[in-house]
Amino acid sequence: MRVILLMLALLGAASANASTMLLWSCKLLKGHSIEEVKTINTAWVEAVNELSEYQVKSYVLESIASSDMTAFRYIDVFENPVHWGQIRSKMEGGALDAFEAQFNQATQCEVASLYEATES
Repeated sequence: MRVILLMLALLGAASANASTMLLWSCKLLKGHSIEEVKTINTAWVEAVNELSEYQVKSYVLESIASSDMTAFRYIDVFENPVHWGQIRSKMEGGALDAFEAQFNQATQCEVASLYEATES
């Protein structure tokens, strides 16, 4: 019985450290800068965090050495898949349309992948 309880506790701790991550692969459009993208992204994070009890974190990964210096990535970190789904639903409802328009003017993002990440 103790072994079962210990295993359940360990599984619970492992899932408590899991996050849902959305990785976007993007390119800067001509005439736009990575600093502009970071400014838009910061405002997006603030707006998203007002839509839910959970908090999202977002990172802009810029190349320091690459054959294509216009390429960059976003990593958006959500508490869990439910949190991601809540935000996605609100986005589809138009809650963040102004940000989507700003992102579309400055970037081209064609590839996105959703991951469950666990700390190791």
